[in-house]
Amino acid sequence: MAGFRLAVLTLVSAGAMLCGLWLLDPLVSGSGWLPPSAAVLTAMALVGAGLRFLPRGAALLVPPAQLLVALAVVTAVFAPQAAVAGFVPTPASLDELGRILLQGRQEIDANPPPVAGTAGVALVFALGAAAAGAVGDVLSVTARTPALTGVPLFAMLLFPLAVDDQGVGAGAFALAACGYLALLAVDGWVRGSGWAPHAGAPASRALGALRHGLLSAGVAAAALALALLVPVALPNLASGSVYEMAGPPGPDQTVTTTHPLVSLRHDLGSRSDSVVLEYTTDSSSPAYLRTFVLDAFDGTDWTMSPVRLDEGDVLDGASLPPVPGLTGGDYERVSSEITLERDVRDTAFLPLPYPARELGIEGEWYADPDSLMVFGTSVQDPSPRYTVTSLELQPDPARLTGSGADSLDERFLVVPSGVDDRVARLARSITEDADDRLAQAVALQDWFTGDGGFRYDLNPPPLPQGADPLAHFLFDSRVGYCEQFAASMALMARQLDIPARVAVGYTAGSRTADGSWQVRESDAHAWPELYFPGQGWLRFEPTPGDGQGTASVPEYATGAPSAPSDRESPEEDSPDPEESEAPEEEDDAAPDREDTAAPDRELPDSGGAAPGDGGGPWPAAAAAAVLVLLPALLRAVRRRARLVRAGAAAPVAAAEAAWAEVRDLCLDLGLGWSTVESPRAAALRIASAAALDDGSAEALERIARAEETARYAPEPAAQPSLPADLRTLSMALRRSAAPAARARAALLPRSLLRLPARPSGPVGPGSPRRAAGVPGR
Repeated sequence: MAGFRLAVLTLVSAGAMLCGLWLLDPLVSGSGWLPPSAAVLTAMALVGAGLRFLPRGAALLVPPAQLLVALAVVTAVFAPQAAVAGFVPTPASLDELGRILLQGRQEIDANPPPVAGTAGVALVFALGAAAAGAVGDVLSVTARTPALTGVPLFAMLLFPLAVDDQGVGAGAFALAACGYLALLAVDGWVRGSGWAPHAGAPASRALGALRHGLLSAGVAAAALALALLVPVALPNLASGSVYEMAGPPGPDQTVTTTHPLVSLRHDLGSRSDSVVLEYTTDSSSPAYLRTFVLDAFDGTDWTMSPVRLDEGDVLDGASLPPVPGLTGGDYERVSSEITLERDVRDTAFLPLPYPARELGIEGEWYADPDSLMVFGTSVQDPSPRYTVTSLELQPDPARLTGSGADSLDERFLVVPSGVDDRVARLARSITEDADDRLAQAVALQDWFTGDGGFRYDLNPPPLPQGADPLAHFLFDSRVGYCEQFAASMALMARQLDIPARVAVGYTAGSRTADGSWQVRESDAHAWPELYFPGQGWLRFEPTPGDGQGTASVPEYATGAPSAPSDRESPEEDSPDPEESEAPEEEDDAAPDREDTAAPDRELPDSGGAAPGDGGGPWPAAAAAAVLVLLPALLRAVRRRARLVRAGAAAPVAAAEAAWAEVRDLCLDLGLGWSTVESPRAAALRIASAAALDDGSAEALERIARAEETARYAPEPAAQPSLPADLRTLSMALRRSAAPAARARAALLPRSLLRLPARPSGPVGPGSPRRAAGVPGR
């Protein structure tokens, strides 16, 4: 019967892991990764359940047997042609699995989530599921600590949270929570079935098992409810500020955020395509809304140089710093009022038309003078609306033909030495007929949008093993989305001595029937910005028009006004903008780039921009703290449940709960315990070993007498003093222990693992009921 109960617990543990798999869904596009992972967990569960029917010593065979069957399953799925009978591993099949695994890791490293569900990615997830299943089985069945199975489930939750600021779906979280609660409830049934006070009474056994199971599930459900409701009641816990590194401004302080390309990929791959923001403007052809500027290229990734806080960058009033490089030209002032939707109001960087000149918003905000990005020092809830005045640049193409970069920081021309030489030759070949800088930029743009034969696709083909992502995109696949097009054009422009960077934000969106504009997640976009002396930074549009429906080519790059294809035309044209106002004096003057440039600014390394690094060390520290404190929390919940049961349950159940708590106190504090020791003998030994005073010794004696009465008396009498006696004894035992023993008992309670302990005194005769085969408490 014990084997059956453990087999059921094994299957339910695997079921909890299966329910947790859906937490990983935001990381992969499509569902092809799920069947291999589910097959691995199912096979491991069946093997573990079968071995649980064998004699007790066979429990040591379960983990290696499960891992072997997991290897057989992945071999059958991913490398059957190199295996014996299609599933028995061989050296050749192991080599093939290693190759596929390496390819999957490279794809995950090279692409922001959700990554394509290729065979390599599916193998990575299947092996991860095998590891989680093995750990969950050991914790739930072998160590009999199913509550700790929440650790691998928490790991499944932590991965998507680390790389995706939108979190996981409510349905996936609810499914994982239900699996966890079911595991605790079944474990309660198993324990109740084995510890029933009367071995010959099936009805009593069933009632005790049910009560134990419901108590376990109830405690876990209450803990989950608190975890969900407390952040709602305390907004500071729900603000996400734990992931922020920025605090009060300081001279050497940097601001961190989620990697912009991770946010971009999430928006473009969103299934909901929800509204990000709405705005009204007096422009008939609004500019893109820029959020981030990526100015550093390390050979593989474009990243944002550290944004440093300086007291001079605080927005004092409404004015922003001067527009870098703008010394003249035609432009009009445009006013816009932007309303952010609730699910993006926690951003620390604001989407703004470039170049913004005035900003009306509540709170403490900073402006980076090099890029005019506006950001807060921490994740804060900005006003639902903010107003911005920007310049609608109308540069004369004749003035965009010059060369040079004024006193612009040379980092905008940096090209790493490891870039494939063919890229520079390709850039020169495309622009060989161009006479000036603007012609070169337009030639590059037109090559991407038409002449080069590129195709827009949010799920480009997987990167071959060892291939350079840039060279593969330009010379082989020629399939990608805005990130690849913008990054490639910016790099090729630098190789032509044109300063360039990559901007990330949103297109202008679509105009609605009431004349306002609406921006959705699918309008997330990346584009290159190129620098022209006297005109500053101007955007170009190399992404093919058949992919990003609301993207548009700027007029100066085509010679004719552009009209976004999918935008809804207003019922009547907007009125002509007012006469352009004269620019403010400080806007006309060229900024002193030598004073504001930061040539010694460190470029982030390639690892610093990897998905999931945006939150810094705080997520890992919080997860470590949870793991360290989890045993103490579980022990406290168990102690409290026993105190309640000792005072409110029937006499037998109350005595059982009190005596079980005495046992766990002794195990935690190192006083020893033996299942063959009678309650009276155990009480005498504990009182002597801990040197209890008279009051504490009497409390222990009453608890022991209640346990003996529950075991042997036909109708045990109630003992209302048990909760008070337990508290008195607990305080006395803890006072008598050494400080190191108390700390170990608090942080690493031995009783959670049910490890046998050597008694420190003489062992008395065993009870008749234990001698008859009923498990000890």
